[in-house]
Amino acid sequence: MRLSHIIRDYFTFSRNERIGLVVLIFLIIILMVSNQIIFYFEKPTVADEEQFERFRSELNYQTPKTYTFLTLFSFDPNTIDSLAMDSLNLPVNVKKNLLKYRKSGGSFYSREDIRKIYGMNDSVYNSIAPFVNIESKVPVFSEVVVHRNGANDQLKDERSFETKESQVESAHILEINSASSEELKTLYGIGDVLSVRIVKYRDLLGGFYSLDQLGEVYGLKHETLNGIKPHLIIDTSMVSQININFAKTKDLAFHPYLDWSNASLIVDYVSRVGFVEDKNILSSDSVLNDSVLRKVYPYLKTIK
Repeated sequence: MRLSHIIRDYFTFSRNERIGLVVLIFLIIILMVSNQIIFYFEKPTVADEEQFERFRSELNYQTPKTYTFLTLFSFDPNTIDSLAMDSLNLPVNVKKNLLKYRKSGGSFYSREDIRKIYGMNDSVYNSIAPFVNIESKVPVFSEVVVHRNGANDQLKDERSFETKESQVESAHILEINSASSEELKTLYGIGDVLSVRIVKYRDLLGGFYSLDQLGEVYGLKHETLNGIKPHLIIDTSMVSQININFAKTKDLAFHPYLDWSNASLIVDYVSRVGFVEDKNILSSDSVLNDSVLRKVYPYLKTIK
């Protein structure tokens, strides 16, 4: 038998077979086209953000804590910032509602006032009540000295511990994350050297998230720090964060709270597990110990 006959017999179809083949090809083309255009007609459902946050808050409250760096510590609900609040072992919805209440102008005058926060049930209140420390506002009265001048008595309001210059400084408030060295020198006890050191250390950190961090500045005495604290405010939104998913070892090791060993552990861990969504896992997987993570936590992020 010739080869041409074999090929012709193999590739020759009956009428019904040809019809079936055409229908099959037609169906394949329809499926391929449908697979590409079906998403153009799909309408995404609108996500309910409040419902999602409520669900996540309930899940966060009901699930046992596995991250030991979330702790309860002494705090003033009138002054605690959002970054410090993140480390506080409270249900997420309670922390969020507390910040909302304060942002709307609300204040806390006694420990019991925090019961007004939505989501603050008895069990939560009983666990945090011993840690609530509300600073009372005590008015400061000037010292009045009576001077006798002949037959007339004159009352003069004298502040023996303040000069006119210091009164101006008392009214002057500085934002620590944006203040220049020249502005810092207007604070009592801060001279040329200390003002430069504060700015340099602030730049190394990526900004301060707590005024207590000023105690880490070399040469700044505890007494001086306590004296300037009332004249300082802090904007934590100015804190620079390092994305651990894209950072190199040298980028992390440059931070004062991390050494080369810590930085290498983070980079190696991210390389091994892939994209990290929650920086808390650095504690649960023993990449960093709790004390190191607690300090560097505000300077790390996992998303843009």
